[in-house]
Amino acid sequence: MSPATMASSVSRVVGASTVRARRVGVASMAATASVAAVASRRARALGDRCQLQRQRRRNQRRVCAPRASSDDHGTRSKSEDELTVSQASIDAIKARARVADGDLKVGLDDYREKWRVPWSGATVALGLVGWCVSFVGVAAIGFPLALSRAHIDPSVFTPVEQAEYLLAVQVVETVVSLSVVYACVSRHLDVVKDAKNDWFTIDFSEPFESEKGWAKYGLLGYGTTFLVLAATSFAMEAVDNAQRSGAPSAAANQIAEQAPGTIDGVLPLIQSDDPTALVAVLTVTSVLAPLLEEVVFRGFLLASLTKWLPTPGAVLFSSVLFGLAHLAPRDFVELVVLGMVLGFSYARTRNLLTPMMIHSLWNSGVLIVVAAAIKGGFAKELGIPGF
Repeated sequence: MSPATMASSVSRVVGASTVRARRVGVASMAATASVAAVASRRARALGDRCQLQRQRRRNQRRVCAPRASSDDHGTRSKSEDELTVSQASIDAIKARARVADGDLKVGLDDYREKWRVPWSGATVALGLVGWCVSFVGVAAIGFPLALSRAHIDPSVFTPVEQAEYLLAVQVVETVVSLSVVYACVSRHLDVVKDAKNDWFTIDFSEPFESEKGWAKYGLLGYGTTFLVLAATSFAMEAVDNAQRSGAPSAAANQIAEQAPGTIDGVLPLIQSDDPTALVAVLTVTSVLAPLLEEVVFRGFLLASLTKWLPTPGAVLFSSVLFGLAHLAPRDFVELVVLGMVLGFSYARTRNLLTPMMIHSLWNSGVLIVVAAAIKGGFAKELGIPGF
């Protein structure tokens, strides 16, 4: 091989090696940049978590520190303001950590968080029994006895008078039942009144806040109710069609139709031409009933059960009792499903306004649709009982 040829070959080899080296260098730089970006994101998430833990420890030291004397009122107020700001900082850090992680588990933790429950199971049982006794005592004993003493026969009431009577009974039941719950937790008011423990919270502020806005999750829960109840109805119908055949199915349908439902008691009242009756029934079902039932079944029962059960288990158990309490076998499954939507919405926001809103919108929507169907003459097409 001539020197010129050899020099040319060497030149080509060196050139090819240089190109390959450049390519490898570029690929290495890209990989290094990718790794650095991932490491940076993880470092920010870790830094946010560490900052959150440090902030929590500082708050705990502030809360556990001895209170100053009355002469230091100004200093104490300043510390409380700092604690409020610190809590806002914690919420912001949690939000950033959730975005940085992109981890679904972090979001689900909001539904699994438990309440601090200072009372025993006996207190929970006593509260439920007391509520049942007061409910039956007012509606089945107290008011009938009062009418008898006044020589008033409720069987001759007009639909409007029946609706007003129902409203009066519900008002008294609500007052008595809430008093029973208060009596059960009154020995632990220091825990109940501590805002950090989220007991019986009814807070109208920030309705559409991204993390725990009560109106935001109320509307989401209301929309979810339609979906889950439609799916439940479809599943029940599919199971029923798979199990029944011939004449027994007709008998089963007749038995199911004769079983009482939640709407049966107010159907005669909303058929009245006087709008006063409908207004009274709506007040009962869309204002007083959601207030009472959400305080009892979500605010008291569900939260108390988290002492012994995981929060999803407490939601399920309280929902079953919620369905049983309505004494409406025809609607039992739907009531349990509705109770679960209400329970998870409360577990998410820790604000009773959220399940109250869903409960109220659902009850009022059903009543208005039923009343419109009766007036419009298409109640039978909607499958409303008695038409």
